[in-house]
Amino acid sequence: MAAYASVISLLQTLDKQNPELFHVHTAEILDSLHATAEYFQQVLEFASNKSEFDPENINSLEEKIRVAASYVEDVVEMKISQIIEGTGWTFGILQH
Repeated sequence: MAAYASVISLLQTLDKQNPELFHVHTAEILDSLHATAEYFQQVLEFASNKSEFDPENINSLEEKIRVAASYVEDVVEMKISQIIEGTGWTFGILQH
């Protein structure tokens, strides 16, 4: 399940960050992203154990979660790299 792997990868990326690098607001955003990723992990686990759901709908949901998790992971990694390099953090991109 590609969506599940993407969510786990995002969680691992979020878990390896050093909170001391960030302003309080940034750390709160990362905590919120972590909680959302954990929620999607639970949704995917639940959906995979239920045979009464329409497989086409589940596949569509999984693809949307996979794309979103991959995108968020890319953005977080890019922004963390910018912070480490000292170029700063732009919050606007996370509002999408």
